[in-house]
Amino acid sequence: MELRRMVIPETIYDEMVRQCHLNLPYEACGLLSGNEQTVRSLWILQNELKSDRRFFVSKMAVEETLLKVQNKGERVLVIYHSHPTTAPIPSYSDRKNHPDDEIMMMIVSFKTHPPIVKGYQLQSNSYLERPIFIDPL
Repeated sequence: MELRRMVIPETIYDEMVRQCHLNLPYEACGLLSGNEQTVRSLWILQNELKSDRRFFVSKMAVEETLLKVQNKGERVLVIYHSHPTTAPIPSYSDRKNHPDDEIMMMIVSFKTHPPIVKGYQLQSNSYLERPIFIDPL
């Protein structure tokens, strides 16, 4: 599998990191959608668990958001979440619950300052780091 870089406009990247920071000490989560390998939209989801180790979003909330993505003529490219105190590496739970190997996983880690953001492509029980390009526009 070719791991092409994901292009994210700087404004969307900054908004994603800011949203994750505002949700500390809990994990935050959301979706990035667009076309090809270019992100066009950010969709904030609410972590209904209010946990610093896991996130959960109801099926209804996900379906409503997916309909909005589809209505914009986009597709989900990235599922992102934060790690408030741990490294930006997919946990067993992250890998187990990731719904689609075609969708990139992105983790925003606040273990260090400034935060570190990493992207991954999951394959079965393994993962590969995937390049991210922040487009300053």
